Formats: sequence, structure tokens, C-alpha cells
Amino acid sequence: MTEEMRKSEFADFLGVSRAYISQLTKADRLVLSSDGDRIRVRESLERIAKTGSADKSAVAARHALERLAKGGSAAPVAETVRAAVGLDAPPSAQSVSSPAAGLPDPARLLLSDPMAAYNVARAQNEQKRGEQMDIELAKSRRELISQDGTVKAVTDLASATRSAFERMPDRIATVLAAETDPHAVYTMLQDEIDNICATLSKQAGELLDKI
Repeated sequence: MTEEMRKSEFADFLGVSRAYISQLTKADRLVLSSDGDRIRVRESLERIAKTGSADKSAVAARHALERLAKGGSAAPVAETVRAAVGLDAPPSAQSVSSPAAGLPDPARLLLSDPMAAYNVARAQNEQKRGEQMDIELAKSRRELISQDGTVKAVTDLASATRSAFERMPDRIATVLAAETDPHAVYTMLQDEIDNICATLSKQAGELLDKI
């Protein structure tokens, strides 16, 4: 790895804007060369890691230093940051916004404006909590039901329906065989079917209590 970089090169290495490098310089979080025009890479990574324990740039810097200490290559810090937030594409160094989605890029926003990133995360968490409260309220009002419970209840009712009709011959076959009046046979069949439907209707009405 190059021992020294120009400020623009170090900005690309970190995956941040040049303005952010200027902020780090003013905050004395970078180690400059003797002429002040270049940045001492390893020393600057160490200082970033030590002076910003909570931000992503510090975490990424410590990871880069650990790889160096083990003899590995120092991948750009921005790659570590992107991996930490689950991004596939590298962030743009020109803007803190994603042109494609029109939304802030989490990695760049966190590096360039931690407070804004915190506010975004807090707003997202509040939205999630609000959605969860809406779900719980809908459940309490019986406006939302469990998918698993619903599938089981409907399956049970379908099974009971089939069984009821399958057992009908066992209940009335002997009586029907002895009956010679067609109207009486019709009436017995109709009564049996009505009884089955009434039982099934009652079971269907009880489904809500099982869900």
C-alpha cells in the first residue's frame, strides 16, 4: 500500500467527498506529510480508528489496519463500509444521494453526516414501530387473522365436510333400502343433507374462535 496519498486519492480510498477529508483535517484526525500536501495513510487510519470509535469510518479503518497487520492487502475502507451496510455498488464520491433511488446512500451519509444518518435511522425505526402497533391494533379488533391458523381452520372444515357426506350411506342406507315410496326416500335424503349442512354451518361459525 502507498505510504502517502494526495487528499483526493485518500478521499477515493475512503469513498468520501473531498469536503469530508477537509473536515477530518480540520478536526486533526489525519496525519499529513511534512509539506502538508499529502496524507500519511497508515498513520491516518490509526488516528481515524482511535478518534471515532462509534462511526463507520473508524470501524472500517480498524479493519483495514488489522488486515495490514496480518500481512494482507489493504482494501479500500469504503469496501468495508459498504459490506457493513449491505451495499453491492460503491458509493459515489460526488454526492451523498443515490441518483437511482433518490434516497440517501447509507454508507456515504453515515460517513459525511453522522447526525443525519442517525435521524434517518431513527425515523425508520419509528415507522417500523408504528406499523407494528397498527398490526397489533388490527389483531385486537379481529381485523387481522393469522395465516397459519386460517389455513388450518379451513382445512379442518373441509375435512369435516367430506367425512360427513362419506358417512351418510352408513347412517341411512338400510332405511332407504327398505323404503319403496320415492317421496319418502327423497324426504329422508333431504333431511339428512339438511342436518349435515346445519352442522357444518355451525362449525363454520366457530372458525373465528379457532383463528
